[in-house]
Amino acid sequence: MKTKPRRIAIVGHTRRVAVRRAASRLVQKLARRGCEVRLDRDLAAAMNRAGEPFDKLGSWCDVMISLGGDGTVLTAGRAIAGRRGVLLPVNLGGLGFLAAAEEDELDEAVDAALAKRWPVGIRSGLETRIRRARGGRDRAVGFALNDAVVRSAVSYAAIHLRVSALGQDLGHLVADGLIASSSSGSTAYTLSAGGPMVAPHMHAMIVTPACAHALGSRSLVLGPGTVLSTRVISPGPALLVLDGQEPIELAKDDEVDIQLAKKTVRVFENPGRPFLFALQSKLGWQGSERRSL
Repeated sequence: MKTKPRRIAIVGHTRRVAVRRAASRLVQKLARRGCEVRLDRDLAAAMNRAGEPFDKLGSWCDVMISLGGDGTVLTAGRAIAGRRGVLLPVNLGGLGFLAAAEEDELDEAVDAALAKRWPVGIRSGLETRIRRARGGRDRAVGFALNDAVVRSAVSYAAIHLRVSALGQDLGHLVADGLIASSSSGSTAYTLSAGGPMVAPHMHAMIVTPACAHALGSRSLVLGPGTVLSTRVISPGPALLVLDGQEPIELAKDDEVDIQLAKKTVRVFENPGRPFLFALQSKLGWQGSERRSL
């Protein structure tokens, strides 16, 4: 952004009273500064205001402020992916690992972003394509900022998959699912499944089996341009789930291709909250001195 941002979109978790209060206060504050402010349609409805759909906001805004938890950040990230706007995630939810600031830092964060005092980082995402086994065409099905997961549609049921990457058949996987994540998503579901933590600025895709039925099944880190392909072997229904929020039904012999997306998400970075600080403060990485001695 060569000029100061003037078009501000606000998106938020509609069921949180604190989000609605913060959004209302921000609208007034930004209007006094001469900014044009628009709300996402769901948040606006909860505040008895007029709103816009996410996609329209993503293409319109200079800055998109997300108020809520990590789920809100992921929704906002998909809306702004590949666009010129920059995402400012503020945690008014639970863990808030993806947030640049906490609730009590909201005013400071907005001021820093609008004055362009905070640097802008680039976050990779994933693009997915489904090849239907029975009569369907290949089609792109969406962007995921954190992860794309192929799993059974039935809870606690293992899924059988055939997996390949780098031109190599990687064999028959039996697991609760297969997780492909971006670097930003490496600290989410894939971390819980035993995957590595990867710095968010790295352009890498992490592939991790979830609860695999073989001791040798481990994570694999792949670079740009690599396509991960997985074919559903199980006869039962399966799902492709993007960012834990967008499920797409799969059938036997459907194939899913996943790779790093050409689109990226631009995000304000808080110099006072670097990646390793978040690992320590949010996830308790490395414990404490008292516990170590």
